[in-house]
Amino acid sequence: MGIQAAYIGIDEATLDRLVDLDPGDLAEALEELEEGGAPTTYLDKLWDGLHFVLTGRSTDSPVEGDLLSEAVVGVHVFESEEYLGCTELTELPAIIEALAAVDIGARLAQVDFSVLGEAGVYPFIWDEDPARLREDLTAAFADLVAAHQGAAAAGQHLLVSIV
Repeated sequence: MGIQAAYIGIDEATLDRLVDLDPGDLAEALEELEEGGAPTTYLDKLWDGLHFVLTGRSTDSPVEGDLLSEAVVGVHVFESEEYLGCTELTELPAIIEALAAVDIGARLAQVDFSVLGEAGVYPFIWDEDPARLREDLTAAFADLVAAHQGAAAAGQHLLVSIV
């Protein structure tokens, strides 16, 4: 299946519980959240490509303080065996505003997907049909925006799990 990104809305009590967990127990706690019905949005395998389109960099080197980078990987990073980030409720409005300012169609129209391949951007599919890649990345961007808006509307924090 590969590595995928999941965006999970959580309340303050859940965030506090996760912060207090041993790093080795976080993966199981996330699984329980997803299985327990926490609002979850999956970007499947396109998270790194979307990050590159938005920032010009892979998630291997996220850009601290860049709202578009933080939209994909979260603002705060947990100490964990797998990647787990979090964007707190108070940080969501600025990220939502930054996402709203993106003309994803215009950005994708300018993308040379071979550059993503040369940069080693996951999932190594950048030699496939460019029209299909643009379509898939447009849908992933819409899902990313919806995850942030949904968490904000529900008064929740947003966890980012990339496993």
